[in-house]
Amino acid sequence: MSHLPDSIWSPEDLTELIADLKHYNQWLTSYQIKQQVTSGAPSPAAPTLSPAAIACLHDLHAKKALNNTGVEALITSLMSVQNSSPRIDFTLAAPPANGLKKSFVAWCRTNISPDALVSFQFNASLLGGMVVRYKSHIFDWSFRRQILANRNKFAEILRNV
Repeated sequence: MSHLPDSIWSPEDLTELIADLKHYNQWLTSYQIKQQVTSGAPSPAAPTLSPAAIACLHDLHAKKALNNTGVEALITSLMSVQNSSPRIDFTLAAPPANGLKKSFVAWCRTNISPDALVSFQFNASLLGGMVVRYKSHIFDWSFRRQILANRNKFAEILRNV
């Protein structure tokens, strides 16, 4: 897999995708064994998969035959991405809308890495702005930090109002 699908942006999304593909691969193995052993038996129902897992399997099928080896290679590739991808954590003052999440993820994947994994949290005590964590760096652009850094100015401004 050359890069993560756009719908997979958090570590949790990637973990869920890998679990879905492992479940599918177990089903595929069982299905293939039953086909070899009992030719007239009804086929077991395929597992219910997430849209992202279906898209990955569709892409795999378009490139080569959909078999255990291909699915295992895809799972291994995704696990490698999971272990090596940069992780960025955004903490905002309110829960972010999906449009904002997509914008942040697109920016991270364009400017940091195509496989960047992005997490979002919210903390109302920030009062506004955001805190970004990347590797061992913390970038605090919150209003709370600005107010605390300028306590004397803030009190002076309030007295003059």
